Amino acid sequence: MKPEEIDNVAAFLLPTMAEVYPFPLSDNAKKDITEMEKLFITRDKAIFLAAFSEGNVLGTIAVRPYDDRITALQGRYCLPDTCELIKCYVKSDSRKQGIGSRLYERAVQFCSETGYQTMYLHTHEFLPGGLTFWKKKGFLIVKEENDRLETVHMEKKVPFC
Repeated sequence: MKPEEIDNVAAFLLPTMAEVYPFPLSDNAKKDITEMEKLFITRDKAIFLAAFSEGNVLGTIAVRPYDDRITALQGRYCLPDTCELIKCYVKSDSRKQGIGSRLYERAVQFCSETGYQTMYLHTHEFLPGGLTFWKKKGFLIVKEENDRLETVHMEKKVPFC
């Protein structure tokens, strides 16, 4: 994603996330959108990818350094070697067309080129297709929180290209 595409991507993310989450977005989730340039474009070891068709965003995925903020997993990861995959969404009428898989493959390539060793992510049981998608990609469940958000923490070693 280029700086001039931020507004278009944000205009995709906000309603897409509102559609799939049964609760208001957290301040951190909003910050990932309102501060995209600082958090993903100008930041080392981070990237925000978006798929476009005729100027419309069809899907997104982002990679950033993992920051050990998840209390249930604190101390589990070697921080310089671990990234977090976030903001993986595909427009509802564009799902099941390989867009998410292509975005994911490009994210994995970035992780490999950047020297990450482990990819971390969390998903929620209620997200349409999320858990199934990540399991098909080889991610393993490391912790299920059984909280009101149905949070599932997953990880995978970075395959080297």
